[in-house]
Amino acid sequence: MAESRPTESAPAPGLLRSIAVACSPDTRRAGEVLDLAAAPEVTVRDGDRWTAYAAPDLTVALASPAEMPSRATVSLNVKVPDLHAALAVLTGAGAEPAGGVVEGDHELRAAVWLSPGVALSLYQPR
Repeated sequence: MAESRPTESAPAPGLLRSIAVACSPDTRRAGEVLDLAAAPEVTVRDGDRWTAYAAPDLTVALASPAEMPSRATVSLNVKVPDLHAALAVLTGAGAEPAGGVVEGDHELRAAVWLSPGVALSLYQPR
């Protein structure tokens, strides 16, 4: 793929600042599960409508459906030191598993649902 460079008349490229994930019926329950897994810093909370988190080391990934939990269209991925312990904490708090533990080439991974179609994927490097 050829490298594309803006021309003088092209607008300046934007800066990706956030990813909004629709969580139904509100953000509070999804936020509680995310807090248990990664404890990100909350930067904005607007009731149950919007919660923004600081994520200085965030990577945005485009993934094939085979790399996502079944039925997920969005996955928030959290690296954990002990997958089974993290999964036990989340499911013990009522999070619904999104399948079982999967052994990948470089990691163990599992996921829980934040909202229909939105998974919180945990992974433990090997």
